[in-house]
Amino acid sequence: MPIDSATRTRHPANGQRRTSRELLDYYITPTRDFTQFTRDYEEQYWSKDTAFPWHQSVAGNLQASLDGLTREAFWQVAVLTLSLVEAALDGHIRRVRDQGVPTEEDALKAIAESLPSNRTTIQEALAILAPLARLQLPVAQLKDQLAILKWQHLELREQQRLGLFRDVAGLRRVAGEAERREQAADLSSLRDRTRQVQRDLAQAQTQGRAEGERLRREAQARCEALQPRLVLDLEETHQLVGQALRAASAPLEPQAFRQVQELVLKRQLRALKDIANHALVVEQSAIAPLSMGVIHFKRRREIQEAMTTFVNDEAKHSAVFRRFMAEKLEAKERVPHAIIKGGDQYLWIARFMPSGAVFLAVVVEAIGAAFLGFFSHEEHMPDPLFRGICKTIADRDEKRHIELCAATYNELYRRGTRWERFRNDVALKMLLKAAYGDKTEDNHLIQACRAFGVDSQRLYGFVASHLSEQLTKIGMYVPVPDLLEFLPKALRTPASP
Repeated sequence: MPIDSATRTRHPANGQRRTSRELLDYYITPTRDFTQFTRDYEEQYWSKDTAFPWHQSVAGNLQASLDGLTREAFWQVAVLTLSLVEAALDGHIRRVRDQGVPTEEDALKAIAESLPSNRTTIQEALAILAPLARLQLPVAQLKDQLAILKWQHLELREQQRLGLFRDVAGLRRVAGEAERREQAADLSSLRDRTRQVQRDLAQAQTQGRAEGERLRREAQARCEALQPRLVLDLEETHQLVGQALRAASAPLEPQAFRQVQELVLKRQLRALKDIANHALVVEQSAIAPLSMGVIHFKRRREIQEAMTTFVNDEAKHSAVFRRFMAEKLEAKERVPHAIIKGGDQYLWIARFMPSGAVFLAVVVEAIGAAFLGFFSHEEHMPDPLFRGICKTIADRDEKRHIELCAATYNELYRRGTRWERFRNDVALKMLLKAAYGDKTEDNHLIQACRAFGVDSQRLYGFVASHLSEQLTKIGMYVPVPDLLEFLPKALRTPASP
């Protein structure tokens, strides 16, 4: 299970190191916008045999869930959610006072998540930035195209070097000269398209540089004038949230109650972005090591075939979660650098110790399946669209993955030796320490659970219980409390759910 993106740090322009407490929301980090790309990918690899109800409104689903709660049940959720809103407001007030109104669209949207809709200062700031955003859009789109083309070129070149060919069934050995010529033609076409996009990008950047600087200076000056109003909006909302928390289930005026309910809804939408991004990271982080595993295990046809299946499945899952984030939540993905580094380490393990790599595959698949299985239950996830996606993937693919990984390990590598037990114990401890050892109350995934009224202990207890059960399939028994020892004490639960 990958390290959560909330635990990473960034280096701002002045070189000062900032902790994750000072970061705004993870998804404001500049990244590729996969909206159209992932819609096409999802259509190609998934929709042929699975129809998710994409017409649904996620905000509408969550609002209906809140409306259906009794007053007592609503306040049980609201107390946990509003405490998160209150903490976010504290940070926004401090930053706006010290640094002024942000001039980045995503940073403004992050602040808007903590304000009721009748506060219009953020909307005015976004309108001020709109001309600059429109000017920058073509450049961002060209950068997206260039990144995708470079990735496709790298993948195809590696396949050509290794004598592999990709068709609808997955990777296989090149069958003849015709397929080699087809690969060469595809590479040449990709190189030509890449060079053209690079020229278009350089031209767009040159043409828009002077106008962009003018618009940026103008936007900064106009946003500075909004600072007192924005601070007032934040402070009055902070007072409302504090009043609601102190009153708990005591009656509020109808208008104040509607604003509180809207703040709860907005925080739940933010939480769903965090959960969906975490699900995407879990799926996406497996693709690179699995793809290389297909190559490294070329002498093990059974593993090659299983991993090829996994790569295709993970690509489908990633496309679905990307589409959900981009289309339903207007959010962007962020795969932390630690995930890429972890994938590289996995490749070396796969090359020099294939038995250890397959063992880690069992663990990672079990954790990923448990995470999706947890959010496929209505009591944990009120949005039926996301819940249905998690259930379909967990029931249809992840169970099969675990069975294949366990069967492969048992057939090829399970010996029951002292060295095997020692190696697996060390590998499991290192993986769990990397995944869970740094979790705190500020972790995005933990806060996301609480925004839905779910104690994070329940999530990690569920994951640990599932992992303990799956490890028995390869002859390894680890009690749930031992797995939970890798969590901070405040996040543990003494028994499985």
